[in-house]
Amino acid sequence: MLIIKIFIYITIMSIVTANNEFEIFEAANSYYNEGNYGDSIELYEKIISYDLHSSKLYYNLGNAYYRQGLIGQAIWAYNKAILLNPRLNDAKYNLEIAMASMKDRIVLPPEFLPVQIYINIKSNYNFSEWLLFGSLIVLFTVCFFVASKFFIFSNEIVRKSLFMLVILITVLHLILIDLIFEKNAQQSGIIISNEVNAYSGPFVGENTMLFTINEGTRAKIYQKQGDWIEIAITNGDKAWIPSNTFRQL
Repeated sequence: MLIIKIFIYITIMSIVTANNEFEIFEAANSYYNEGNYGDSIELYEKIISYDLHSSKLYYNLGNAYYRQGLIGQAIWAYNKAILLNPRLNDAKYNLEIAMASMKDRIVLPPEFLPVQIYINIKSNYNFSEWLLFGSLIVLFTVCFFVASKFFIFSNEIVRKSLFMLVILITVLHLILIDLIFEKNAQQSGIIISNEVNAYSGPFVGENTMLFTINEGTRAKIYQKQGDWIEIAITNGDKAWIPSNTFRQL
C-alpha cells in the first residue's frame, strides 16, 4: 500500500512539475516575441537548470542570445540544439549566420570528399538513433535467418540476403564504434566571452599570456584546475583560460 502511495505521489509531482516547466517555456517564448530577450534568456536558462533539455529549447535560447548580440552563447546554444536533433536545419542555418559574425574565425580546408560524405551521413542522426537502427537490423537478420529454416526460400536468395544484412550490420556498428570513441574523446565546448586571454598555465601574468581567443571559438577540454581549464582550439594551439569564459557542450 505504501508503494502505491509513493507511486501516486511521484506521478502527481511529475505532472505538476511538467506543467510548471511548460508554463515557464511559454512565458519565455512570449518574452522573446515581445522583444524582451533578456527575460526570455533567463527563463530558458532556468529550465536548463532543472536538467531539462530539448532541441527546441536550445534553438530558442540561441535565437535570444543572438538578438542580444551574445554570439558565443548563441553558437553554444545552436550546437546543443543540433546535438539533440541533428536534422534541425533551422538551427544549422542560424549557426552558420552566427559563426559568420565571429572575429578571426578559423576556417579549416574541406575534408576529402569520401570523408565529407561519411561525416554528413553520420552526423544526420544521433547516437541513440544509430543504436536503434543497428538493433533493428540485427533483429531483422535473426528473424530472417529463423524464417529461412521454416519456409522454402532459394538458397541463393538466402545467401545473398544474409550477406547484404551482415554488411549493413557491420557498417552500422562501425559507425556506432566511431561515435563511442568520439563521445569518449576530449569533451568540447564554446568560448562565450570575447577577447579571452589564454595563458601558458592556470595563472595570470603578462609574461605567461600566449594569445587571445574570441567568442564562438570551439575548443577541446584537456584538464581542469580550480577556476581554470586547459583547452586546445581548432588549429592545435593549447592554453589555459578562466572556466567562466567557456561553456561545455
